[in-house]
Amino acid sequence: MIELQDVSKIYHKPGEPPVKALDRVSLRIVAGEFVAIVGPSGSGKSTLMNVMGLLDRPTSGEYRLEGKATSSLGGRELAGLRNRVIGFVFQSYHLLPRTTAAENVQLPLLYSKRTDFAQRSEAALAAVGLSDRRSHYASELSGGQQQRVAIARAIVNEPRVLLADEPTGNLDSAAARGIIDLFKAQNLRGTTVVLITHDEALAREARRVVRIHAGTIESDSSPSTLQRSA
Repeated sequence: MIELQDVSKIYHKPGEPPVKALDRVSLRIVAGEFVAIVGPSGSGKSTLMNVMGLLDRPTSGEYRLEGKATSSLGGRELAGLRNRVIGFVFQSYHLLPRTTAAENVQLPLLYSKRTDFAQRSEAALAAVGLSDRRSHYASELSGGQQQRVAIARAIVNEPRVLLADEPTGNLDSAAARGIIDLFKAQNLRGTTVVLITHDEALAREARRVVRIHAGTIESDSSPSTLQRSA
């Protein structure tokens, strides 16, 4: 599903030394996995997500998505691949505040060839338990509800990969628990889930934990393996 081989990402700013956010990272995630990528602020985990999500190109190395090399793809091809294959969930919900929950969920459908907007948005909102909030403006929803709308928007196109970057960072523990349960349910439906987090408790909810530090992968194991070795 996801395969990175010796991927590096270097950022350049005028008058400043280059910053190597990723340093020869190799990582393989197979279809149907639930993986947590864990690291402190500045470790490179969000850059890694941006590369996996085709939001940023690596400086060197190879990234293959579903067996397809992405380095030679143009902007329009990358956008189409993102829309068909990947769903994104971010810490900041990125909802349009004066737009209803249903309309927010339908936004990815505007860039697809689908026409069943209402049916798909209703199904996605039902999957996250918000059918009764479909006509509410985003600004009228709680933080946990807004994040569930963001998840519904991420899954409305039935993506094969769900990338979540610190998705519970703005939520209390009860709301965060609900969000993780939604990711688990989506994973049980066959979606590959990649959770980017600095939270060790959240990482233990995944079936595999990849630790990143200073742009390199330090370890790659399941939570049960980590507990046995502790």
